[in-house]
Amino acid sequence: MIMRRFLPSLTALTAFEAAATYRNFTRAGEDIGLTQSGVSRQVSNLENLLGVRLFERIGPRLLLTEAGRNYLESITKYLDGLEEASIDAVRGSKLQDATRIGVQDSFASQWLVPRMAGFMKRFPDTQFNMVPTTDTPDFSENNIDVAVLRGRGAWTDAHAYKLFEEMITVVAAPSLIPKGEKLEPQLYNKFQKIQNARRPDSWLRWLEAMKMAHEGPIFGPRFAQTTMVIKAAVSGLGLAVVPMVMVEDLLRDGQLHCPFGDPVPSGYSYFVVYPMNKGVSKRVMDFRDWIISETRRLRLKPARSVSPTV
Repeated sequence: MIMRRFLPSLTALTAFEAAATYRNFTRAGEDIGLTQSGVSRQVSNLENLLGVRLFERIGPRLLLTEAGRNYLESITKYLDGLEEASIDAVRGSKLQDATRIGVQDSFASQWLVPRMAGFMKRFPDTQFNMVPTTDTPDFSENNIDVAVLRGRGAWTDAHAYKLFEEMITVVAAPSLIPKGEKLEPQLYNKFQKIQNARRPDSWLRWLEAMKMAHEGPIFGPRFAQTTMVIKAAVSGLGLAVVPMVMVEDLLRDGQLHCPFGDPVPSGYSYFVVYPMNKGVSKRVMDFRDWIISETRRLRLKPARSVSPTV
């Protein structure tokens, strides 16, 4: 005798998950394409099958019971797995087959992503996923195969190859300081200074490299990411200290310029990093060798001010 599995219908599970997410049957129905009464019926059928109450109504509020919270936590990972398996079937490969490249958001969007076409052309059969990471990723937990990181070259249980030294510069939009105008570095304090929450020491590092002491507080509008800081500078909101490598195109087309002179070292560098405990795969080595080649120009000659195109 073959026993039937004790399994609810997938419709009942997705209805329950949506209702638990929105705490509202009407909104849950809008999300999954059922009516409010349809969601209510599916949840009721699920409760009858399980023999437990998953929701309680307190006035207009819909609350999960303890059993409902535990059940939601248990089934979500399996629904995620089913979804991933279905997507894998559609694309003909598993998510795990792709190389997971850890990137820091601003560097990825401003520099790395625009160059990945070259990687794809060179390695057309290599599937990859870019995933966000911090500057100190835990390779044992986050499943990253290889990462491009900013730091000093010391990561636990990982190989690190230096790509290039980071150079930083103070940039301004032509609407703030006319293009071509060169100012004494000490005059930076006459302007609004855009702050980078991701790199709160940016201004101090520039001042230290310029051998200048700051006078008074350094304040101005604060943004969460370097990409936002660059956009704010282009909009003329103030001066910004940014990595040269992320603004070369904007300098070249004249949207930004460097009124206070050439870039200076930030004290950090960029590295391609991969964990020791995973062994050395061809896919990781391919990416490592490609990005080392791609950054050769930046190693041979540190970035200087870029002249705008005429």
